[in-house]
Amino acid sequence: MQTFNIFPTTIYVGEVTEHKKHKEEFYKIYPKYDYEETCIDNTVSENVGNPFIHLEDTLDPLFQQIAYHAKKYTCEVLEYKDIFDYVITKSWLSRSRRTTDELMWHIHSTSHISFVYYVNIPPNSHVLEFENICTQNDLFKTMNSEGDTPDRTMVENYNPLNSERFYISPIEGSVVMFPSSLPHNTKFKGDNFKGERLGIVGDITLMLKEDQLHYSMGYIDNKYWKKY
Repeated sequence: MQTFNIFPTTIYVGEVTEHKKHKEEFYKIYPKYDYEETCIDNTVSENVGNPFIHLEDTLDPLFQQIAYHAKKYTCEVLEYKDIFDYVITKSWLSRSRRTTDELMWHIHSTSHISFVYYVNIPPNSHVLEFENICTQNDLFKTMNSEGDTPDRTMVENYNPLNSERFYISPIEGSVVMFPSSLPHNTKFKGDNFKGERLGIVGDITLMLKEDQLHYSMGYIDNKYWKKY
């Protein structure tokens, strides 16, 4: 017998060096990006119109590291050619202070790579959960669904071939990267939670380098764009 496991989805987790220093620098400007929580805007600051954390000069060493990890993810892990510049287009806060502060399923439709840098992670923090979009192994729809009771679940053992969900328990000081088109959310899976789970979320666009404009696909530098 032979089996071939094809078409995986790859999540990248990297360590940011000098995390304590970056954390201290961020908390100095935190009030500038703080936001009033409402029933709608409770977990992210993106919707309040201030997605510009990456423009802070004091955080430039942090975002340089994030861009480095994006290149490593693209070129070393996924093995694409070194033909891109990595442009951070937006960055905002992801925050949970209560067990109910969960982020709904969504994608980032305007970028290629999305990332989360975990600034502060108390014990039992919410997990980052991903949805399996390559579900051809479910021989019929709902076959792989996770039921609340074992006798109503058809899967004997969940594994990468039959799982509908995958989640990561965040580690403070790490950066997680994934394709922006991959559905994800946050979910509380612990018994108790106190404090503030805080991450900087951002989007990265792959821009063709100046000497790589012969490719018919891919964005070119925005200095060549014309805005009306």
